Amino acid sequence: MPKNRQRSGLQKDFSAIFQGVWIPKKTRAARPAQAPNPPEQGRQTEQNQTEHIEQIKQIISSMTCSKGFDCFKSGFENLCKAKIAGDGKTIECSPENKRPCEHRLGFVDKYFCKCRLRYYVAKNFNK
Repeated sequence: MPKNRQRSGLQKDFSAIFQGVWIPKKTRAARPAQAPNPPEQGRQTEQNQTEHIEQIKQIISSMTCSKGFDCFKSGFENLCKAKIAGDGKTIECSPENKRPCEHRLGFVDKYFCKCRLRYYVAKNFNK
């Protein structure tokens, strides 16, 4: 903006408007987070685990796997590398995955996983 034009309204230089005015800094007191009751938390964790196990069993019963559900049998330790992509409804396979897989789908130099169990694990366990 050229210097010879005058500024008006919100375009004015705020340092000129508040020159010489002392504004105190606002301090906020940190609120401690309220911890849930330990017995309640334990019940919720057990309930969540039961729900996860039931959902996983339902997914496994409705699909086939050429690898024999190795990921489930290993306690989700032997998983292919993948990440949730886009709007959270798709899993992108890592280029490091070299093993052939019936659920792998290639599209425009990327590979996506269409395994419902792998999607459930990625979504709920961040693995």
